[in-house]
Amino acid sequence: MADLTQLVPPKDLSETDKETVFSYFFCRLASFRNTAELYSSLEHDLSSQKTARKEQFDREIQDWAQKLLEQTWIVCGEPGGGGKCPELDAYADTSTGHLPLLPAAEILTRILNTVLFLHIATSKEYSARTRSFLSTFGSLDEQVIVSALRNPDKAIEETQKQAQAAKESHAKMGKTLRMVGIGLGAVAGGVLVGVTGGLAAPLVGAGVSTVLGILGIGGTTVGLLASGLASSSIICGALFGAYGARSTSNMVQRHTREIRDLAVVPVHKLNKDQETLAVRLCVSGWLVSRDDVVAPWRVFTGDDTYALQWEVELLESLSNSLVTLVKANAMRYLQKEVIKRTVFAGLLSTLAPLAWLKIGQIIDNDWMNSNALAIKAGAVLGDLLANRVFGNRPVSLTGYSLGALVIFEALKYLAKLPPSETTHLVQDVYLFGTPAPTDAAPWASIRRLASGRVVNGYSEDDYVLAVLSRLSHISWGVAGLKPVDVAGVENVLCQDVDGHTKWRGMIGKSLQQCGAPGIVTERVNAQAEEAAKTLASEDIQLTEAEMDEVVKK
Repeated sequence: MADLTQLVPPKDLSETDKETVFSYFFCRLASFRNTAELYSSLEHDLSSQKTARKEQFDREIQDWAQKLLEQTWIVCGEPGGGGKCPELDAYADTSTGHLPLLPAAEILTRILNTVLFLHIATSKEYSARTRSFLSTFGSLDEQVIVSALRNPDKAIEETQKQAQAAKESHAKMGKTLRMVGIGLGAVAGGVLVGVTGGLAAPLVGAGVSTVLGILGIGGTTVGLLASGLASSSIICGALFGAYGARSTSNMVQRHTREIRDLAVVPVHKLNKDQETLAVRLCVSGWLVSRDDVVAPWRVFTGDDTYALQWEVELLESLSNSLVTLVKANAMRYLQKEVIKRTVFAGLLSTLAPLAWLKIGQIIDNDWMNSNALAIKAGAVLGDLLANRVFGNRPVSLTGYSLGALVIFEALKYLAKLPPSETTHLVQDVYLFGTPAPTDAAPWASIRRLASGRVVNGYSEDDYVLAVLSRLSHISWGVAGLKPVDVAGVENVLCQDVDGHTKWRGMIGKSLQQCGAPGIVTERVNAQAEEAAKTLASEDIQLTEAEMDEVVKK
């Protein structure tokens, strides 16, 4: 259980250290703000987006950055001596090379905790941009925040124990401490129990200020902390949301009646007491069985992790078709030639018309139908995210194959909404084997929307996706096969994937290669070993007769 001292800076933090921390925040936040505006300008230049939307986004970023800076200024003791927090603008200094070293990690963590708590308490949300920015200083101790918000009475009681110890070790302060004995007894005796039910802020404020005052901690920060604890039930309601089946059903019908199966399901067993301040939503691309909705994503730990279940029967049928496809002679030939490093463009042109006909008979309907529904499911997902079904928490999105396409379409949907509704929603985006264009405009919109990383995981050897793209008469570049040339999009070549069906078993390895947070190495290795066993039985050898069947003469 957290105590309140973890939510305030150390009482013995020097004025020099406070000023140093604030200076780093100012410079880094100025750089972070400028980068966000740069992505906004890039999107504007590449699309028909109206200038008004760009200006609205830039105002959102400026307002967020200035408020976060002001909260940091308060936490750091209002340095500067001018009585007013400095203003951020496009010309603010972003250089930190001349600054002294930051304080030790444990001290910095407590300062970050305080800034984060004040941000959440005052805004009733956890901006994805706040999380991305604060993470540049190191790991965040978000569980301390959750614990204090969920159980403010217990947090105060834990702090009271420390105050009692301080009382006993400072006997010379006996008279002063006796004057606040009633306040401490009230805390220990349970007067503050039930604060999450809406106990008046002054009562909580008195308890918090009294207890922390004994420990030598006071000032504006304590008042804001007390106010946040007093309204913790409201904050928790806003943060954690209330996902329900009715909201999903309504949003599906708003977009299309063709989506018959869509739900959000937890990847791990839900425990309300272990809820986190951020959400991870994962989307699979095809399903060997219903369990594959969640199974690939068990490599994750940390943030609350959910999976999007969509069109299970169709994706199971697609999986069967993909298995049949990769066993077809034409595909075995392509795989063999890919291993020899043959270039795709010339390789596909060598296939005989009859081979293309057989490939189309195997996969065409399932792939095209699944592709069409992925686009529609993406619009529904975008609506769900816009309506904050996970609460006012940062959401990171991960998917492979058609699951990545669902996310791609959801982000395109969100990018069309007013920035006031979407600027603080999405943190990181990881897309693998995406059957979507590399056109700059939509990727620039996604890059503007996400506060953290946008990763395009691709494979130059994905002969299956190359064939599927050819069947779809796609003339543009495919993100799952090549880099996306947009500033801020990270392109990661996943060399272990040499066929589209391997994304399922290699998703953990690919995420690990990208440096995605929350990956459990043991689970990744187990996933890869299981995939290797499945693929070991595949024989890519072809007889001369089979070769003649698939290659033009």
